[in-house]
Amino acid sequence: MAVEGEKKVALESLELLGSRLRKINFYTTGTDETRDSTELPSNRGRQDNIQARLQQLDDGLKRLASRSTAIEQFLNLYNRKNERIIQQISQVDDQPAFSISERLAIINSCATLYPTSVSRLTSIQDLPVPSAESSASLIALHPRLAKVELLQKSQSLQLAELRVRTASVLQRWYEIGVLGRGECWTEWEGRMMEVEKVLRREEGSRARELTAI
Repeated sequence: MAVEGEKKVALESLELLGSRLRKINFYTTGTDETRDSTELPSNRGRQDNIQARLQQLDDGLKRLASRSTAIEQFLNLYNRKNERIIQQISQVDDQPAFSISERLAIINSCATLYPTSVSRLTSIQDLPVPSAESSASLIALHPRLAKVELLQKSQSLQLAELRVRTASVLQRWYEIGVLGRGECWTEWEGRMMEVEKVLRREEGSRARELTAI
């Protein structure tokens, strides 16, 4: 029973990989030519053969790389990086970093994540591939979005200029309306004090003249 369960999980994982390969092919080439060959009547009897499924996925990936330069370059880069990683791993000491009990504790603590991951992968598989009309409509919106972006940049520049002009007007109002009026009131107050002094001197002179008479 355990072997059958492991085989089922392996086949489901390969099915998910095949679905992703078809989506990548559709996104890169716009076609669905890498349709999993297990769907053909002649290959339905080989669906339970894990080795055959792996070979079919490898063949589909090679066909996709032959039609897409980007995929081919990505695979070449991945192979070079993978070789370096293998070389680095081979140089590491073979002594395990964790004991068996510690490994079992780590696996048991993460056991609840496996059903969640399977559920998420299944939901991704159920997502429909966007139609060509939707993709074309999004592409058609690109010039309009570029114009909107230019308009937004222009409005941002205008707002920045308005902020500078507003700050200049406020500074001018403060210099004239506040500081200017304060200086004006100070000058008037000084004149009033001078007039008041003159009037007091005149009143004092008249009072002395009347006293003398």
